Amino acid sequence: MIVKTMHQKLMKIVDIAKIKQACYLCLLTAYSLAMPVNAQSTIQDATLPETFAEKLSTAQIKAKAKIQYQVKFKARADHDFLLTADYRFFPNKASAQHMAGVIVLHDCHSERTKYQTLSTSIAQQGLHTLSLDFRGYGNSVAQGYSHLAVKKNATDIISYQTEVAVLMSYWSEDLLAAYNFLRSKVDNSQGISIVASGCAGAYAVTLAEDIHINSMVLLTPEMSYADKERYKNLVDIPSYFISSAQHSMSYATSQELFTWSGAKHSKHQVYKGDRLNYQVIKANKNLVNDIALWLKFTLR
Repeated sequence: MIVKTMHQKLMKIVDIAKIKQACYLCLLTAYSLAMPVNAQSTIQDATLPETFAEKLSTAQIKAKAKIQYQVKFKARADHDFLLTADYRFFPNKASAQHMAGVIVLHDCHSERTKYQTLSTSIAQQGLHTLSLDFRGYGNSVAQGYSHLAVKKNATDIISYQTEVAVLMSYWSEDLLAAYNFLRSKVDNSQGISIVASGCAGAYAVTLAEDIHINSMVLLTPEMSYADKERYKNLVDIPSYFISSAQHSMSYATSQELFTWSGAKHSKHQVYKGDRLNYQVIKANKNLVNDIALWLKFTLR
């Protein structure tokens, strides 16, 4: 009897619980029906601006940290041929109007992308940096101006060398155009320096004969007797020579010009091996930072 009575009470409690659950579900359904159709979307949308703002903020930080873009400009005002270069600067490093500039020139066997690490390191020192593709190389190409086309169509070594010499005959005016482009970005109170690899050293000297260059870096320079004599006739320019001990020609050129230079801050750095041009940079990870710091010092 007692067990039966307890069972009946328990069943009443269960029935009450079921009723309460059903009532709760009804109320919840009624609330959902009464709720505006766009209420849920409104709640979700309320969180979107914050997420978008965060993404935008991240993008802005990255953009401010490094500005890098490909630029094209005419080699000559009276000719349609366009030169290509990468223009880099870090606005967060210094006022854009008061940063000096550096032009980076590739060697005769490569193009500007091989020197991207160096160019970026220089820009990180708060310097406007322009890394140029000489005519016929990289993206500075057009019909009649292409080293790859010359190489493909050459019938013998003589014809190849002749056509390459024709391409390189434009490089002095290409460099002048690059200088004028960078000069338009750099305040007139600030100077411009040059990093020249391999054969590009001769063109850096040509520009320095006509325009004041604050300093120059000559990476495993490849220069003729005439080129070296023209360098010696320049007003002393702080020069940073980099060479490989086992590459006799570029080492001898660097040592000769370093000995001749009367600039107080000139230096000659020698590495073991026979690597040339960007290969020296690739093999010596600290070199890009050394070059960048030296340039910043000479551009004060």
